[in-house]
Amino acid sequence: MSLNAERSYKMKLRDVENAFKYRRIPYPKRSVELIALLAISCTFFLFMHTNKLNSRLKEMEVKLQPSEFSALGLTGNHISGHDAGGKHDDINTLHGTFQYLKSTGQLQQLSANRLNNTKHAEIEVLFFNRAAKVGSESMLELFMALEKYNEDLTLERRGLHTRTVRQMNKNQRRESAEFVADLEEGTMYIEHINWLDFDEFDLPKPIYINLVRDPVERVISWFFYARSSYKNAIEYRKRPNQKIKPESWYKKNFNDCVRSGDPECQYVPHTVKDSIANFKRQSLFYCGHHDDCLPFNSPTAVQMAKEHVERDYAVVGSWEDTNITLTVLENYIPRFFRGAKLMYEMHNSKITNRNKNKRKPFVEPEVKEMIRRNFTNEYEFYYFCKQRLYKQYLALNLKELEVHGLLN
Repeated sequence: MSLNAERSYKMKLRDVENAFKYRRIPYPKRSVELIALLAISCTFFLFMHTNKLNSRLKEMEVKLQPSEFSALGLTGNHISGHDAGGKHDDINTLHGTFQYLKSTGQLQQLSANRLNNTKHAEIEVLFFNRAAKVGSESMLELFMALEKYNEDLTLERRGLHTRTVRQMNKNQRRESAEFVADLEEGTMYIEHINWLDFDEFDLPKPIYINLVRDPVERVISWFFYARSSYKNAIEYRKRPNQKIKPESWYKKNFNDCVRSGDPECQYVPHTVKDSIANFKRQSLFYCGHHDDCLPFNSPTAVQMAKEHVERDYAVVGSWEDTNITLTVLENYIPRFFRGAKLMYEMHNSKITNRNKNKRKPFVEPEVKEMIRRNFTNEYEFYYFCKQRLYKQYLALNLKELEVHGLLN
């Protein structure tokens, strides 16, 4: 091949090579840029999302730490709800219970296993015989969240539509007990009903739970709840022919009601019948259907209620100690309350605002004190339940207390 021919061949080869080279430039280069841009965007999105998620998880971790432990020498913030109240040396607070158990040598003897009645249940059915005005609607909202979270749980709703029967005869008790005993395992059942004795009818015992609330705050809450549009709309739908109360009743002032001697706001010890329902007997939901359970503020009724709590109830919690209650529920009844803290945090607004009194005027401290004098035994029962809850909580944290040198 001549020199010119060879040069011409090389030039043609180079031209062909350049043609392919430049022809590929517009599409591949822009594709690479687009892919790179998408990759950078996705990376940035994932980084921001992960960072936000990590921040959220850290917030949750902090919130889920019990503030009460700071009083024991540890750190943490309260998940929500209000403090148990009172001074730190009060026996009726977590710290007071801790100090009492420590000073009497009982702290190290606490056992989560001994304090847990779940193992005594004969069927895996959760029986929440909810007391009135203790935050049971919030627990219902938590139940609904847990039902979606745990596929092996079912919420039985029949009890939500059952009218509250405070004192049942034997046939009514049998019917209710049989209904609960026949529920499938993994069922959560909730109803306004007094404690049931399943042994009385030779029926398997479920897992009992309930909630308590400060007795005076509870009756005040009922006073305003009875006048709420929410409750009265429900009542009207159930009984449209019932007589509507006068406007003066809805506008009644609680402070004046107590001071004036109005029968609705007079919580007289040992009374059995009320002119207007006020649900002042919190212990009645734990005492049961015996005639001795009826007198208000009765030491006998309270003693019976305490015995039933100690023997039958896996957990009696309180939204006044939200984190403690959720911790105990998760650990003592894991099948039903696995992930309860997470669900509470995720559905916090729904749980805390469900059936909440939007209108609750100021009640004078002096008025509260006037009422409180008539609730001596009811307070004894309330504090008994709270102290039992604190013991269950402390029993779960003995190792951590030991690490911090707080057992000795």
